[in-house]
Amino acid sequence: MDHTQRPVGAFIFDLDGTLVDSRRDIAAATNVARAAVGLAPLDGNLLCGYVGDGVMLLLRRALGHDTGPGGAPVLLDAADPRLAPAHAAYIEHYGRHLLDNTRSYEGAAATLRALGDVPMMVATNKPGAFSRAIVAGLGLDGYFRRVVGGDEVTARKPDPAHLRACLEGLDVAPRDVVVVGDSANDILAARALGAVAVGCAWGLNPREELRALQPDHLIESLPELAALYAPPRDRGRRETS
Repeated sequence: MDHTQRPVGAFIFDLDGTLVDSRRDIAAATNVARAAVGLAPLDGNLLCGYVGDGVMLLLRRALGHDTGPGGAPVLLDAADPRLAPAHAAYIEHYGRHLLDNTRSYEGAAATLRALGDVPMMVATNKPGAFSRAIVAGLGLDGYFRRVVGGDEVTARKPDPAHLRACLEGLDVAPRDVVVVGDSANDILAARALGAVAVGCAWGLNPREELRALQPDHLIESLPELAALYAPPRDRGRRETS
């Protein structure tokens, strides 16, 4: 049976690049971190390519970007003494500027509403406290059973343990879970769990990177998700409205 035609037991969403466009605020905080250790700012689009694996890897990439031989990009060593002050600067700044420019993508609330009463969760490698503040600040918190950050699990995406933490307390078979995200971490975690993988082409990661991973669906907008998975009565209402 086509998995879009069978009942969905749960949806698990990524956050950055999937539900919300947070590029400008993340880039600004990352450049504050670079400034704290005497480095010049980097282009925001370049920095967005470093997002997705948690704050520490973001900073190790951003701080190491032009510090290798001849200014070549390197991954800053985890023991580098610059990492601690840069991290402190990032956390302090980002915590105060989470919602300066961050917005939900078009159709986010309507899509979540259209998916009905199916349990929905967020699994993000961003710290949990920041993630919940963003979800609440954008008025999306009422849709989610829980938001699980990368600092709140023993193994984060692409490890399926992160997704299992979202599903705790639910009696749902993995095959009936739909994971929605814009990165390889999301697709690989879904595959490892045995869930349906939906790739989001508008996010922080290149479309071709997602396509190469062969998600079950590659969608161009959040309303497409509702078109695939909303209860039949809601689909019919939209088609005739």
